[in-house]
Amino acid sequence: MAPLSRGFVFRCLFAYNSVAMSRELEVRDPIHGFIHREPDERDIIDTNVFQRLRRLRQLALASLVYPGATHTRFEHSLGAFHVAGGIARALKAGETECRLVRLAALLHDIGHGPFSHVAEPILRRHSPREKLPKGLAESKIHELISAQIILTDRELARLISEQQREHIVGLLQGSFADAYLQEIVSGPIDADKQDYLMRDSLYCGVKYGVYDQERLRNTLCVHRDEDDSVLAISVDGIHALEQFVLAKYYMTTQVYRHKIRLITDQMIARAISLGIEKDRIKWLEAIYSYDGSEEYIQEYLNWYDDRLISHVLDDISTPDGFAKDIFRRLQQRRLF
Repeated sequence: MAPLSRGFVFRCLFAYNSVAMSRELEVRDPIHGFIHREPDERDIIDTNVFQRLRRLRQLALASLVYPGATHTRFEHSLGAFHVAGGIARALKAGETECRLVRLAALLHDIGHGPFSHVAEPILRRHSPREKLPKGLAESKIHELISAQIILTDRELARLISEQQREHIVGLLQGSFADAYLQEIVSGPIDADKQDYLMRDSLYCGVKYGVYDQERLRNTLCVHRDEDDSVLAISVDGIHALEQFVLAKYYMTTQVYRHKIRLITDQMIARAISLGIEKDRIKWLEAIYSYDGSEEYIQEYLNWYDDRLISHVLDDISTPDGFAKDIFRRLQQRRLF
């Protein structure tokens, strides 16, 4: 057998290194397979403000009834990012529009705090009304926080231009670009729902959230009327759409509104509210009193699910009272 030439070996090593470098930009996801990231997208994902999402559970304490439901906002955001890009490409959006949609989906949950949606009513209740913008009924405070983080975070500012950050916020708030691009990120069949239905279904160990995502994506289309271009679905996609709607219905009734899930959500909300109002825990009140200041955002970003629980239960500065009692019950699964 003839020996391998140096040139052949060099070409093989070069090809191997090229493939290895491209794989470094891929993330293996249990729902979507490989999720590809561009170099700048990888850098955004590696920022402190995005890595924090690893410590925010997607379904709060749903693991007390579905033990596998310990997945986080981090992997959901990656999934929404992947799905949004796939939809934009299927609709033949331009390169600039595709990037904008992908980044908006990637950052859409960046403003969530401990226990995510469960704590939203507490934010609304304890944030000073005079410092909140008008028309708040149409949005949620965590969305205001998301916008502020995107616009002001120093790490993100080094990676995304000011104009692009303004466009991302506009897309998330429904004030920029054609309606169909907004609806990819936030709408009845958006990338957010398309990911979390399948992801929550997998991690909860149920089959209710399964639908034909590929067929749904490939039958989406842009409908142009006199004023705008909106997201629509072709006749061929009706059955995939029905499947998606039923998946959302069954996940809502069987998982999101499971009686134990509702109990744990209410116990979290009650613990935080009573901790602020009755136990007079100042650091807890500071987390849920959004005032729009940079100081508030910096403190808010330090908190996540497990840190809040451990601070209530173990920190000597936290007095005995309602918050400590309820979180101890949750920790021991002694539910109301």
